[in-house]
Amino acid sequence: MKKIRFARVREALKGKGFIFALILSVAAVGAATYYAYDSVTSGFGGDVEDDSLFMEVDKNEAEIPKVTPAATSAAPAAAPAETETTPAESETQAANNFFTARSPRTMPAEGEVIQDYSNGELVRSETLNLWQTHDGADIAAAAGTDVKAAGEGTVLNIWEDALWGVCLSIDHGDGYVSSYCGLDINVPVAIGQAVACGDIIGKVGNTAECEIALPSHIHFEVKKDGSYCDPVAFVENE
Repeated sequence: MKKIRFARVREALKGKGFIFALILSVAAVGAATYYAYDSVTSGFGGDVEDDSLFMEVDKNEAEIPKVTPAATSAAPAAAPAETETTPAESETQAANNFFTARSPRTMPAEGEVIQDYSNGELVRSETLNLWQTHDGADIAAAAGTDVKAAGEGTVLNIWEDALWGVCLSIDHGDGYVSSYCGLDINVPVAIGQAVACGDIIGKVGNTAECEIALPSHIHFEVKKDGSYCDPVAFVENE
């Protein structure tokens, strides 16, 4: 009976002999590898994670490359160099600085002011028989009297108005414009012409129909940046 069982085992092993031999070989290789690893680690004291295996390095040595902020991040952009600005570059001077203490100015005619600038208040017009503002100064002067430029500047415009007659305006710079109304029709200057203080720009003509009830005069106005101001105070630099 035992012979029969041994024979069956031997027959079973015949077909599986190769596989069995392969398993034995793998086991032998694994054992040899483990033995070799154990021998190597034993030579280092048995613990491969021992701190004695690692050498302390002095990071301050010149040979050791160091990581700096410049190497890890972009350097900030350099501030633009400051440029020195000269007064000529930083300040724009007026082309014609008329309204200054040294600038000469004069009344358009030598005569009495018969009606003052009303500074926005209503006054009664003798000619029109109504209340209105008087935006200039009326200077008494006989017809044909020379009318002079109140200051240096450029003739801005010459026109004829149904109420104010023949009119002329001068740009003095700095926002100042003077106007002369009631002139004679013959005007000796032209638009765009430069004039000096006291130059003759026309003659009294009594052409201002809206003030014809007043004695012969020249109506004189001054504006600063488009707003009326007292022409007498302007001339007197007040």
